Amino acid sequence: MRRLLAGFLLSIAVLVPVSARAVVRLPDGFTNEMVCDGLSEPNSMAFLPDWRVLVTEQHTGRVRLIVGANVSSHDPVYQVPDLNGNAYERGLLGIAVDPAWPQRPYIYIYYTQIGGHCRVVRLTGSGELDNPNGEDLSFSNPVTIIGDIPDNLITHNSGCVRFGPDGHLYVSTGDDDDPCAAADSTTLLGEILRLRVNNLEENINGAVTRDLITPYDNPFSTPDTNARLVWAYGMRNPWRFSIDPYTGKIYSADVGLMTYEEINEILPGDFLGWPYREGPQLMPRSECPEPGGNGANVYKSATVNMLRDPNILVAISSASVYRPLPGAPYNWPDEFNGDYFYGEFYSGNFWRLKNVKGVWMPSDSLPGQPAGGFFATGMSTALDFQTGPDGSYYYLSQDDSTGFGNGSIQRIRHLGPTQPLSVLDAIGGPIAFSSSPNPFTTRADLSFRLPRSTPVTIDVYDVLGRRVRRVMDRIGTAGENRVAWDGADGQGRALRPGVYLGRIEFLGVSETIRLVRLK
Repeated sequence: MRRLLAGFLLSIAVLVPVSARAVVRLPDGFTNEMVCDGLSEPNSMAFLPDWRVLVTEQHTGRVRLIVGANVSSHDPVYQVPDLNGNAYERGLLGIAVDPAWPQRPYIYIYYTQIGGHCRVVRLTGSGELDNPNGEDLSFSNPVTIIGDIPDNLITHNSGCVRFGPDGHLYVSTGDDDDPCAAADSTTLLGEILRLRVNNLEENINGAVTRDLITPYDNPFSTPDTNARLVWAYGMRNPWRFSIDPYTGKIYSADVGLMTYEEINEILPGDFLGWPYREGPQLMPRSECPEPGGNGANVYKSATVNMLRDPNILVAISSASVYRPLPGAPYNWPDEFNGDYFYGEFYSGNFWRLKNVKGVWMPSDSLPGQPAGGFFATGMSTALDFQTGPDGSYYYLSQDDSTGFGNGSIQRIRHLGPTQPLSVLDAIGGPIAFSSSPNPFTTRADLSFRLPRSTPVTIDVYDVLGRRVRRVMDRIGTAGENRVAWDGADGQGRALRPGVYLGRIEFLGVSETIRLVRLK
């Protein structure tokens, strides 16, 4: 942990900001800064746990490593060999880092492949896996997780990939410009998929079959193996979504056809209405009539319905729910914790919503905020957003006003002092370290919550304070975690019935609970 912290502080020091080319207007107390430019149409990014950044370039097919404020000398760290990038919405579209990195040194990418399909592929990292300043990193050994998502037409490929706090991989797919397919949960089109990848072996022989990647608790119980991967469906092109690390809720942008752009708060099993609805508007379909008649079916209403001009290029983009990080030097003030942000790609307008008793509402204006209710303006071609290691809001810009081919990573940093955030504040409550059942006879399931992916140890002690078993010593994932103890010591010998103590430690926080073993 000391090594990671030292590397983190050095990387923050290296982020010497220069003035961003675009004029970004923000409320008082915030500034927009360039972190790294000279990227070719970057469109997705993912932080490694040591806070190095992986960035995908849509049409070059390169994965690039950003160390501090510079592209790694080992560049690129991966090049997609079979990329079909011959259209505006095709290419290398998404990237995610395994939450158990570096123990599981995998990244997951989504791209359009030559031959008419979109693919989700796992790559294995090698080299400097956990050095915050390391440039010697590369990826190889592609394993196809899903290889048959249709790509018959040049638009609506989606391709956002994110890990949720449950450790599962979420993937968005567009309708491939086939609206009727989005209403069918078996097509792999117009959907958000939820995949189980943490059980896949390091060396996989043969194809990854559907049963290996299907979580048991996905919402649709059906013989169809595609539908069992679906988390939600009925979307046109959910090209960017985010997942709240506290609640696990998905916030997805869906680009409209004629009248409305949408932001959707998505829960398991939701049908979002497309192609029979665009925002609140009814869309009769002669090619695939709505079952039961026009307007007959229940659908999940959008959180935001944004009117659009059909004659102007418009693409709504989901940013994320802002969550500060423990110990980060530039955490935004507490009033922003839990607020949701979204933007529009072409205009560069950026909005902020606040949740009021379960309802998302436009937030009050701030001093110096741009007119018109915008939190920010001038964020042209911004398309991927994440809270960074310093608590700032990082985003990619495909075109920073000097032309496509010179994209950048930028950040919105808060200038004023902030209240230090404790780990418990970051979790949003207690660690919730508990055992079930308790008392137990042969097995105790120890569960707990984490604010982010981080190393965790869990030890079991006897009543004299002697450690009898280390139950866990690895990376835990953000959100809920669980590990089993079989009542044995470190040599596998069953312990006597009696009272024991379980102790968890992470991020400088510890908690102890009592464990009672029965005969």
